[in-house]
Amino acid sequence: MQPTDANPSGNVHGGAIMKLVDTAAAVVAQKHARCRVVTARIDSMSFLRPVYVGELVTVSAAVNEVGHTSLEVGVRVDAENLLTGEVRHVSSAYLVFVALDRAGRPRPVPPLIVETTEERRRMAEAKLRREHRLRGEEAVRTLRGSGVGRRQAMSPAPGRQALVIGHRGAAGSAPENTLVSFERAMEIGVDVVELDVHRSLDNHLVVIHDHTLDRTTNGTGLVCEKLVEELRALDAGGWRGAEFAGQRVVTLDEVLAWARGRTRIAIEIKNGPILYTGIEEQIIAALAEHSMTDAAIVVSFDHLSIRRIRELSSIVATGVLYAARPVDPVALATAAGADALLPQWAQLTEADIEAAHRAGLAVVPWTVNDSGIARRLLEIGVDGITSDCPEQLLPLLGEG
Repeated sequence: MQPTDANPSGNVHGGAIMKLVDTAAAVVAQKHARCRVVTARIDSMSFLRPVYVGELVTVSAAVNEVGHTSLEVGVRVDAENLLTGEVRHVSSAYLVFVALDRAGRPRPVPPLIVETTEERRRMAEAKLRREHRLRGEEAVRTLRGSGVGRRQAMSPAPGRQALVIGHRGAAGSAPENTLVSFERAMEIGVDVVELDVHRSLDNHLVVIHDHTLDRTTNGTGLVCEKLVEELRALDAGGWRGAEFAGQRVVTLDEVLAWARGRTRIAIEIKNGPILYTGIEEQIIAALAEHSMTDAAIVVSFDHLSIRRIRELSSIVATGVLYAARPVDPVALATAAGADALLPQWAQLTEADIEAAHRAGLAVVPWTVNDSGIARRLLEIGVDGITSDCPEQLLPLLGEG
C-alpha cells in the first residue's frame, strides 16, 4: 500500500480497501457470468484489523452462489508485514452482482458447480444470506408500500368514533358464522363482519368456530374429519330456534363472494389442537380470487400464523389475538408483523393503548357485550370493539 492510500497515522483508508474488494469481486463475477456485471449491493463489509502503508495486501475472491440473474461473491483480504512476515486477515466482504446483456438488461447466469466440502459450505451460507436479504426487503416493502391500505381496513365509518366488528356476524341474535348472522350484522350497520375458519378433510376452508361440530350443528365429531359436502349438509341454525333451522355451514369462498363490495371481513384462523399447515396460503389465495385482499383483516391466537400471512402479503391487514397480560404487547405485534392488538377486553389497560398508538398499532378488544364496558373502553382510547351485540354499541359511537 502507498502513502496516498493512508491517513496521517499511516492507516490505509477503508475506501481504498473497498475499491480493491469491489474490483476483485467484479473480475470474478464477470469471469463466471461471461458478460458485463454491475454491483447490486454490498451485503456485508467487515474491517477486522488495520492495514498499514508498506504492507502487501492480497485479495481473494470466489463465487459462492448464483441465482437466476445474480450471483454472490465472497472476498477475503489479507495483509502481510514485509519486515516480519506476519500475515493478518484484515477484511471480509460479500457482494451481489447482476449480469447484464449488451442492452443493459439482466440476463441469466450460468449455474455454479460445487465439488468440495468448502464450496458446499460457502454455498449453504450464501443461501442463508439471500433468505435474510429477501425477508429484509419484504419488511421494507411492508413498511413503505401498504401501510395506508392496511390502516384503511382498520378504519371506522365516517363520523364514528371507533370500528364496530360483528363477532361471528351478529352472534347475540342469530346463529353464529351463518349467512343469516352476517346479513343481520350488515343490517345493524357494522364496519366489519368477523368469522372463523377451519379446514375440511378434503382441504376446503369452512366457516365455523369450534373444532367440533356438536355445539353449533346437528352433526358430531371433528370438522377436519369431514368432507366439505358432509359439512354443507348439516343444519347450523336449528340450535338457535326453529326460525333459523336450515342454515348451513358455509365455505370461506361463499362468504367472500357474498361480502365483496358490501363489507369488510375479519377472518380468524383457528389453528389450535389441530395445526392446519398451509392454511395461510389458502386464505391469501381466496382473498385474491375474490378481490378482497384490501378489504380483509386476518387475525389469530396463533401468532406464527399471522407472521406467515405477513410474509405472504404486505397488503392484508392483520391482528394478534390474546387473552393475557403480556410483558410487551407492542413486541407481540411487531414480532408477527401485525397492524393491531386484539386483547380480551378485561386484560387491556390505558398504558397498553398509549404504547400501541405510539408504535402505530390499532387496539381492538373482544368480546364486549355490555354498554358500560364499551363506554369505558372508548374513554381510554380503543380503536374498535368486537361484539356479539353490535346494535348496543352504535348509539355510543355516532350514526356513521
